[in-house]
Amino acid sequence: MKEALDLRVTTALAAAHPDPEDLRGLLQELFDRYQTQQRLLDRLTHISDRYQNAERDRGQTYAENYQRKVRQIEKIVRISDHYQAMLRSLNEHLHTISTHDELTGLPNRRYMRDRLAQEMAYAERHQSVFSLALADIDRFKTINDTWGHSMGDQVLAHTAALLQSEIREYDVCSRWGGEEFLLLFPSCPLAEALLLAERLRESVAVPATPSDLPGVTVSVGLTEVRPGDSLDDALKRADTALYKAKDQGRNRVITLSGRGLA
Repeated sequence: MKEALDLRVTTALAAAHPDPEDLRGLLQELFDRYQTQQRLLDRLTHISDRYQNAERDRGQTYAENYQRKVRQIEKIVRISDHYQAMLRSLNEHLHTISTHDELTGLPNRRYMRDRLAQEMAYAERHQSVFSLALADIDRFKTINDTWGHSMGDQVLAHTAALLQSEIREYDVCSRWGGEEFLLLFPSCPLAEALLLAERLRESVAVPATPSDLPGVTVSVGLTEVRPGDSLDDALKRADTALYKAKDQGRNRVITLSGRGLA
């Protein structure tokens, strides 16, 4: 039974596209097994303690029986530790697939929402600013229609990897939806963020490697978020700036502050 569960856990962790519900079911089963082992361990420990007391009171050795009890306890401890390690691995895996996009490996919209809430709170507390950039792959529908959705997926993954490789260690690049990527530049005013966004745009516009991928560009809407801003308003500004970039010919960065287009 233990071996069968081990195999199912190993298979789930190795799966390219695991089902979150299957992982949750395995987590519950592992947790139940772990609790059972812990209860058994508690009982054996109690028996062992009573046995030692009896041995002391009666003045007899009982060495062989005592060693058997110790070996039982050691075995259960090892099994419990094994289940605990699998629980930890499954839990971490489930967290990853629930907060990261399957295709690109980037943080997903859910993760980014939580991260933005943290950054909003930090900005309010320290009266600081940060910037948001909404990047959209230009003419992505044409790529899908011309080369097929498989190529579209490759373009998405390639663009995501480029963006991720160009940001700073503490920046966050997420897949916001479809062919859109939302980037967070913490503690970064608009002028500095504009330089970062232009660098990202230029890196995507470089001919793709492998060369069988179609050429891609991105349009970017950029805004600065200040204390007192609402997150929804900031996202609307980034979206408005993005569509201005599209209207003005694509493959460009347009900024929009709380005071209007820059």
